[in-house]
Amino acid sequence: MGPVCRTCYEYVRSHPVSCTACGERRPLIGLNPADEGLCGPCVGVDLTYTCRKCGRSGDLYQAGCCSRCVLTERLTNLLSADDGTIHPHLELVRQALCAADRPRSLFSWLDRSKAPRLLVELAASGEPITHERLDAFPVTHATHYARELLVTAGVLPLRDEYLERQPVWVEQLLATAPEHHRKTAAPFAHWFLLRRLRQVHHRRGGKRVQGGTESILRSRLRRTLELLTWLDQQGITLSEFRQPDLDRWLDEGTSTRQNIRAFIVWASKHNLIGDLKVPLPGRAHPVTFIEDAERVAQLRRCIDDEGLPLWVRVAGALMLLFGLQGSRVLQLTKDDIVDDGTSLQIDLSGRRLHLPPKLAHLVRRLRDQSATRWRLNQLADTRPWLMPGQSPTRPLRVEYLSLKFREYGFNGLGGRNTARLALAANLPASVLADLTGTSVDNAVRWSNFAKRDWTDYVAARKRDTRN
Repeated sequence: MGPVCRTCYEYVRSHPVSCTACGERRPLIGLNPADEGLCGPCVGVDLTYTCRKCGRSGDLYQAGCCSRCVLTERLTNLLSADDGTIHPHLELVRQALCAADRPRSLFSWLDRSKAPRLLVELAASGEPITHERLDAFPVTHATHYARELLVTAGVLPLRDEYLERQPVWVEQLLATAPEHHRKTAAPFAHWFLLRRLRQVHHRRGGKRVQGGTESILRSRLRRTLELLTWLDQQGITLSEFRQPDLDRWLDEGTSTRQNIRAFIVWASKHNLIGDLKVPLPGRAHPVTFIEDAERVAQLRRCIDDEGLPLWVRVAGALMLLFGLQGSRVLQLTKDDIVDDGTSLQIDLSGRRLHLPPKLAHLVRRLRDQSATRWRLNQLADTRPWLMPGQSPTRPLRVEYLSLKFREYGFNGLGGRNTARLALAANLPASVLADLTGTSVDNAVRWSNFAKRDWTDYVAARKRDTRN
């Protein structure tokens, strides 16, 4: 008997019946009239289409077993101790991984990633696995991935990693500074910068600290060490530091040196320096825009182009239609979607944003699509993100959103600014704030900016009329 084609394979593996010769219930071959009703062994072909361990039919992966059974065996062998037992915490991880929707995708991860070995090392001592124990390991991709996996499996509670990484980063940077610099910079870092960061985290109700906040903190500490090094080079002590010295240091560097203001205020308050002033930078108006016709064209593409990823279409539409920030869009969760079956609204910090029907349909599809990413997450105290990242415990990052926008030809910042300007030109500031979930002060600035442009346009038109 010749090879079995794919069509016949798919049919016979899903229709096991009793063989007319041996009576065993197996998939029947029956490709030739003489063999009709006979199983593979009876016609001289040893074909087996069911897993020899679980008995389920499907594509076999190795040694007559399906991919899920092979994965279960490999995980059990990897995570077991010498006595054959598995640490209770690792047992939760094993169960979560074994329940993966695509078992085959985990084999390359098991072979290449260092995260599984890190989990074994954590469990080797028999002590409970905690965030603090993970913090003692080097900050690597494997460490981050192992932590995400433990959170997903419900072993560790969810925490804001952007917040928790900052003390580690601060200590690493301070370790490179001279001791006399550390004596000044360490209190500033711990009792001012990190304390302020935790206060922001608390005011946000425990929500993730934005990457911009993290960048500002790091820049402020770097500028502090940079200033202290410059003072050493100039032979000036901190107590002898005067306003002309500060002005000269600011003029010699880039605009990032303006971030030294936080240290100057803190040092003056603690009588380490005199009453020095860092000039406030002027508030810059937005400068990146696109033509409104282009914005509308990009919005239509988000609504109608089925070739784009669904999450890109939803994020782009919300930014191009309502001028929402990308970081705010990525923070949306399933709980922010208010759907009564006929209309759909998005809850923006207590304000309801009504979506037009076509966009509402896309949001519903994305919500249902993202639900599959939450399955592994049911035991963990995590949020059901509307746009989950590589780990379902975290949303997509703004950097990835910007990368995809560029890949598909969208101008994220320009489109958002143009949408916000169009709304500000037609709506009062209070309505703009309610509609977009932004602060009243920010809405007022946009309204004033839009009015300024309108006033300039009217003045230009008057000049054209006179001429």
